[in-house]
Amino acid sequence: MDKYIRRLIADIRESRTKIVPPDMAVWEFADVENEAEVEDLAYVQETIYGKPEPLSVITDIETGYLPVDDVLTPEQKSLLARELEALLNHYNFYADFPVNFPDEKKYKLLRAVWDSERVYVSFGRAEIVFCNFDIKTCPFIGYCDICEEMEKEMREGPKADDTDISIEDLLPL
Repeated sequence: MDKYIRRLIADIRESRTKIVPPDMAVWEFADVENEAEVEDLAYVQETIYGKPEPLSVITDIETGYLPVDDVLTPEQKSLLARELEALLNHYNFYADFPVNFPDEKKYKLLRAVWDSERVYVSFGRAEIVFCNFDIKTCPFIGYCDICEEMEKEMREGPKADDTDISIEDLLPL
């Protein structure tokens, strides 16, 4: 399996060398140094003009090439997760994991979304979100407490300091 993993990593790294040109004419005149402009144009590209394709097609790494979680050692899962995240970042996709979530556990989630359809954006960020903020299906139990906080707020209502906003606070100075 180690030989196969080494070959797969070589293929992943080869995919990271590809330069994908912007597919929208609007990027031709964009100021890619202007973060707000890039964010706006990436949103337009993703939501209006984008053509969804599986991550496996965008990255040229077929899902079938990624071993199932059960046949890998924890070290192999960690290594592949780091390589897949770097590959996704190359294509402007960013996996939304809690800061302390182990690489070993990331692999299974990344492989599970590899056939999901996404829109490639030439610049900016396209987030890959794994949690739907329902504690019953949260993949990050023990690593993130947002679902627990949301459930608590649903039961108890917002904290007193969350509602202490006056209309003056919202008006420009």
